[in-house]
Amino acid sequence: MQRPIGVIVLAGAAGLAGLVQLYRMLIYLGIVRFDFIGQPVSFNEAQWGAALWSLLMAAIWFWVAAGFWGLRVYALRFGIFISLFTLIWGFFALLFGSTYEAETIPWLLAGFIYLYLSYPGVQRPFVENEMSKLTPEQRAALEQLAAANAAVDATRAPGM
Repeated sequence: MQRPIGVIVLAGAAGLAGLVQLYRMLIYLGIVRFDFIGQPVSFNEAQWGAALWSLLMAAIWFWVAAGFWGLRVYALRFGIFISLFTLIWGFFALLFGSTYEAETIPWLLAGFIYLYLSYPGVQRPFVENEMSKLTPEQRAALEQLAAANAAVDATRAPGM
């Protein structure tokens, strides 16, 4: 299967977003600490809720990255959803006590993925890959559905 370069970049960005979430999980568990402008940032006690949430987000990002790599349509739709969710969640986390430093990298990755997936023409390789996996019977059913939809569109609704 020939993957467009943009799909490879998408899969890499989603994988990187998953790695960032794993890193955040280790910080929440108190295993890893980092310095910000000379000040150590760490937790004395494990923050289990935030750590489990980061682990769940990492698993979702890795699942989406695998879907991007395989040119699956589910990854296209779920990538848009999870990137928007990450942007909104980061905004609310910022309102309720998080820092800009903690949210910047997830925001940038999620924003890039959302904007790239929203760009015209990006969805074509995903749809073509899914169409190539259909059986002849499924293709015939899809063509019949398209013809039926075209016939319905051709008729005008009463009062229009």
